[in-house]
Amino acid sequence: MKTWIKTSIASALIATTALGSAAVLARGGDCGGFGPMGGAGGWGRMAPEQMAERIADRAEQRLARLELALALKPEQQAAWNTFKSEMTDRADRMAAEMQKRMQADRPDTVLERLERREAMSKLRQTELADTRKAVETFYATLSDAQKTVFDAEFQPMGRGGRHGLGHGGFGHGMGPGRG
Repeated sequence: MKTWIKTSIASALIATTALGSAAVLARGGDCGGFGPMGGAGGWGRMAPEQMAERIADRAEQRLARLELALALKPEQQAAWNTFKSEMTDRADRMAAEMQKRMQADRPDTVLERLERREAMSKLRQTELADTRKAVETFYATLSDAQKTVFDAEFQPMGRGGRHGLGHGGFGHGMGPGRG
């Protein structure tokens, strides 16, 4: 490829990037629903209490949607209530963990950052194992038709295997995947 073509392409790319950045800055950094986490880029600017409330609201909405989709029978209600309680408790625990991380100082060294990630990974593994146990118990009470609905609606890590908050889950790795 000729040098002038490469230069033209690079210049166009730089100009496009600059124009997009200027537009975002003109909006005060708000991407209008587009961007990281499906437009939930405001999580970092949100007060910890607001974040906890938003997580709880989203969990409640998804559980209500799942309950409606499953069309539970009266004899399944007790198992549902137990399952719902466990999922709500999990969302609360993850919100509290996120609040704690937001209020803590950012690790300075790579070793501290790796330690923090390792601890978070262990927490997620524990939470995922607890979720699996709760799902197994509840899943056993469902009819084959309800299992099909549950399989389609409940995504442990949100759609596409991504972490839940902005992607339809209940916080990192919990709950129904539709959002």
